[in-house]
Amino acid sequence: MSSYSELLSEDNMALLRRNRVFDGLNDGEIAAFIRFAKPDFIELEPEQILTLEPGGGVVLEGNIKVFVIDYAGNRTVVNVQRNHGTIGVMQFMVDRYDVLYEAVAGNAGKLMMVDPDVVTVACSELVAVQHRILVNMMQMQRLLFMDISVHLVCLSQKNIRNKVLRYLQIQSEQAHARAFDVPLSREEMAVYLAVDRAALSRSLGALKREGAIDFHRNHFEILDTRCFQY
Repeated sequence: MSSYSELLSEDNMALLRRNRVFDGLNDGEIAAFIRFAKPDFIELEPEQILTLEPGGGVVLEGNIKVFVIDYAGNRTVVNVQRNHGTIGVMQFMVDRYDVLYEAVAGNAGKLMMVDPDVVTVACSELVAVQHRILVNMMQMQRLLFMDISVHLVCLSQKNIRNKVLRYLQIQSEQAHARAFDVPLSREEMAVYLAVDRAALSRSLGALKREGAIDFHRNHFEILDTRCFQY
């Protein structure tokens, strides 16, 4: 864990400037907030696992998968955040101390963890900056709820085949292309869709043999859109 003052370097300020959390703020306002907030600045190695404390995490560089851990120790992927996104936004808003989250770095990256009070408790000198950040976070929270809605749509399908097809259809629509990369490994996709890993592989294999899709590792291509007529 590095000192928050490193965030004020030219390279890191460029990352902060591009981050959606700081939309509408100039360099001076961002720097003033960093000095006030004194956030934890974490540089992550590939595949590094980080337990998230209640608060907000801002992904400055790289990509991170976010898991929620239940009482039995089962891990469920809830989101995949790339640079310019946030993790733990819902946790930031509601202070869920009874839920454990883990972040797993997909590659080397940079993460900033912020105490909720530095945004939600007004500071007279920074109230305009805090208000702007809260507005940005509310917009990002809206996007998070949209992600949750998409997840529920996939889970609501009647069988494994339909869950897989709905997931691939959504990924294709988001990419605006028939060929696209999915952000999850097979194991993570199985957890996301709440299906058995072997059953997922069988379903994907059957769709490939039917000529509906083609894939290699995480790269998929929709060959026949009629497969979505289910």
